[in-house]
Amino acid sequence: MCLVVCFLSNGCGGNKLESLKQQEKELSHTLDSLNSLFTKADEELNNIPVISKATVEAGDGLFQVLVRMGIPELERRQIVLALQDSVEFSGMRVGQEFYVAQNPNADPGKQVKAFRYAANPATIHLIFRDDQTGDFSYQLVNKPLTRRHSIFQGNLEAGSTLNKMLFQVGIPGRMVGVVSGVLQCKVAFQQAQPGDRFRILLEETFYQDSIWISGKVLYAEFEGRTLGHHEAFRYDDGDPKSSYNAHYTENGEALVFDGLRYPLDRLHITSTFGNRIHPITGQRRAHQGVDYGSPRGAPVYAVAEGVVVTSGYDQYSGNKIAVRHRDNSTSWYLHLDSRGVSKGITVNARQMIGKVGNTGRSTGPHLHFGFTNAKGKWINPLSKTMIATPKLQGERLAKLQKQVGEVRNHLQLAEAETPQLANDSMDVKVKMRFLEP
Repeated sequence: MCLVVCFLSNGCGGNKLESLKQQEKELSHTLDSLNSLFTKADEELNNIPVISKATVEAGDGLFQVLVRMGIPELERRQIVLALQDSVEFSGMRVGQEFYVAQNPNADPGKQVKAFRYAANPATIHLIFRDDQTGDFSYQLVNKPLTRRHSIFQGNLEAGSTLNKMLFQVGIPGRMVGVVSGVLQCKVAFQQAQPGDRFRILLEETFYQDSIWISGKVLYAEFEGRTLGHHEAFRYDDGDPKSSYNAHYTENGEALVFDGLRYPLDRLHITSTFGNRIHPITGQRRAHQGVDYGSPRGAPVYAVAEGVVVTSGYDQYSGNKIAVRHRDNSTSWYLHLDSRGVSKGITVNARQMIGKVGNTGRSTGPHLHFGFTNAKGKWINPLSKTMIATPKLQGERLAKLQKQVGEVRNHLQLAEAETPQLANDSMDVKVKMRFLEP
């Protein structure tokens, strides 16, 4: 009997116990799995970035926009550095849009995951943070555009200004100043007379066929009774930031006010002259020059003949060079990586004097280019009537003359399609010819 009792005890009761233990084990495993899933879900929820938007308002600088989006100072600096070689924030306009994706639960300095700036509806600048390295990578999105070549022609009227006449013939407002500047490089309009004729060929780009994006003056012509006949042709060097991109006569003479050469081969203004709000600190202060974004090591040239009066270093300007010119004005080149000339030597226009750097108080590689007049007062380098490019020679001259031939073909085709464009009627004539995207 004892054997039977012992058998039953170890049999039925033992199975129930083992079954309960197994169920408890499975339940524990299920709870662990659920906890893991909830933990993972919490982590994913915590990693979901919050997207915010800001639109440029009247009087805004980059600092106001970034602060309004709630971006901390450290990451404002990172954004500026990531975009400064690709974006000209000095040209911000009311209505342009900024987007930022931020994770407030991330470590300080790594909360911004992505940043988007739309310079216009077809040009979008993006940066994304790499979760592994923490660095930003840049991406440019260019949406398809339609190009149009447009001819505008008119005659000067008594009592009317050149700008008024350019508006009257239908030239877009943002192009009037450019067209006027090209014409005035060769024509003294104080001596122009009513009836003098002008003709302009523009290359314009449109998004979705109707939203104006940009324009170039490919050709400008003036025919005056006393001032004679003048032509200007746009030269494209193949690099959108090349300092050779400008207007020339057919033989390669630069149609710009005589004087200075450019300090760099590629021009990308990241900060202009005058009072500004610093994009990182938000402090308002005078900026006594123009900043050109450029890769470290790019050559820096003297903008005119002169004598080197400073070649040294300080904690704010870093490596710096100053050249005094014939009119006793002085050009300044700051934050250089290296200096190639010493004090007292004479340099020629377009002579290499140093390399772009990031020395002194600087947030990234760039050239700070400044100018003082004969009295030592800081002046705007861009307003000094001395900015010019050299006369084109060799391969560049050959390329210009090829582009001149293409422009003349455009003019001939347009005139063949609309013969009245060729006459000298006082009526305004406008003709547009559409090109493929």
